[in-house]
Amino acid sequence: LLKKDVAALAILAAAAAATAHPMWTRVGRAPSTEVVDFTVATPMTNEAQLLRFVDEVSDPTSPNYGKFLSKDEVNAMTATPRWMSNAVLVWLHQHGHSCTPRSDSIKCRGTVANVERMLSTRLNSYKHTKSGDLVHRVDGDYTFPAEMVGKVEFISGLHGFPVEHLGRAHFRRDSQGRKLQAQQYVVPETISNLYGLKGASGSASVTQAAAEFQDYPAFATSDLTTFIQQTAVPSFSIAKTIGPFDQSNPQPESTLDVQYLGAVGTGNTNWYWTEAGWMFEFSQDLLNAGASGSPNIISMSYGWSEADQCQISPSSGPCQAGGSAAFVTRTNSEFAKVAATGITLLASSGDSGAHGRTDPLCQNAVLSPTYPAASPYVLAVGATMISSASAQTGGSSPFCQSNTCLTGGTEIVCSPAQGALIASGGGFSNVAPRPAYQDAQVAAFLKSNGVPPTGDYNSTGRGYPDVAALGHSYYIELSGEAMAVDGTSCSSPVFAGVVGLLAAKKGGPLGHVAPLLYKIYEKDNSAFTDITSGNNFCTETTCDCTDGYTAVKGWDAASGLGTPVFPKMVSAMQAILAARK
Repeated sequence: LLKKDVAALAILAAAAAATAHPMWTRVGRAPSTEVVDFTVATPMTNEAQLLRFVDEVSDPTSPNYGKFLSKDEVNAMTATPRWMSNAVLVWLHQHGHSCTPRSDSIKCRGTVANVERMLSTRLNSYKHTKSGDLVHRVDGDYTFPAEMVGKVEFISGLHGFPVEHLGRAHFRRDSQGRKLQAQQYVVPETISNLYGLKGASGSASVTQAAAEFQDYPAFATSDLTTFIQQTAVPSFSIAKTIGPFDQSNPQPESTLDVQYLGAVGTGNTNWYWTEAGWMFEFSQDLLNAGASGSPNIISMSYGWSEADQCQISPSSGPCQAGGSAAFVTRTNSEFAKVAATGITLLASSGDSGAHGRTDPLCQNAVLSPTYPAASPYVLAVGATMISSASAQTGGSSPFCQSNTCLTGGTEIVCSPAQGALIASGGGFSNVAPRPAYQDAQVAAFLKSNGVPPTGDYNSTGRGYPDVAALGHSYYIELSGEAMAVDGTSCSSPVFAGVVGLLAAKKGGPLGHVAPLLYKIYEKDNSAFTDITSGNNFCTETTCDCTDGYTAVKGWDAASGLGTPVFPKMVSAMQAILAARK
């Protein structure tokens, strides 16, 4: 192509207004002097070598299992060629931005005016209808110069809207608006009873963290103190915070993450990470945090449609012609880099069933996978609830002396059809192929009666969730009051705590843990409680949906392998690792 033809191809429609989130309202042109942060993704090298390496160090039957690399080694393996990175830096500096190069990205800050000039575009301001937060986003056509095609994969932080934390928190109220107690609460004692955690203890050498995104407000230390007292769990604190930490307006979801990660992963060291950006920025920050700047295990209670991960790119529109697929593919590789250093990532599978939050009324012809749960390098955690007919109550903690606490029962898929506020997410990626570590289990599910009609989903994609845990009616302490919370935002930090205990038993980091858990299942499937009742047809909004995934014997796309039976998980893991010697 002639240079002018290449330049013409680089003019793309951002269509931000067309994809605007209902919670964000455009309020006008962004002020020219406002500062925006963005990240430029430059091409990764040796990607195939990286993915092979991660497969080997994550497979407990491989001789290279657990032989992780340092962050510097991983970054060097995948670094963008210096000449290419320098060319992009020159372009960015010419437009007045302040930038810091990394191995395969460039982190920048610039004014609205300079971004508009660089991309021949305009930025508008959008206001969140509840919080009042303002963001500035590209709105309309934009242009990349021809010389940047092939040197820039995408720019993140200038398109799309911040994703809300998963989970539904509520005070129960009567017809006069007076607060009522939840009928039955899940407390740490419930989890310990169901999952065999009595007497389990971690290690101070294992670090576990809850990650919050887009500068989500924090928890209150006073609430954590009350929660520990009320539930009678071993005392714990947050040893390290990273990023903004504002306790002035504690939020239920960050409160939930901290209270249950620490209560389940008892004895481990707890961190709290607040990320300003989204998943690509988070992976980059993890990989550039220094030798001791990242925790071993991270729970992420966030998710949004895999098809709506829209960024600005010189090769495709934000959500057009594979724009989201390019972002997802690259971010999956970044998650693989994180795994190569021995870090374990867990993510909620979503709270709106197989249809997801972008299809709340189940109007789309196909099902909508959630990201990052659909990434093959993340352990995706679905949600269960105790069936009302089987519920056992009691409890010895102070909270349970004045409230009704669950102590046991039969778990089913969490769903509004059964009285929950959320529906456990699950499905199949439309971007990432099915990884080998889950092939046998997913293939068996595809032959069952738990799948929707052919064409509604990608049967060759990565299936999720991998595992599940309780996700209905958790007690948390918020602003001095008891509150009930539903969500896979409950199950992810709980399973992260279980993984933390497992890492302590192993005596070191687990890295990408999903292959180990599937091997544990193959060794002894009773290491997981199989969930065989329920489905994820519903969304948070309606149960007038006709398709989704049904829980069946074995792995399914509503509850994964099931919920943990910790003593048997430990025994199976130890047997698998002993066989390597």
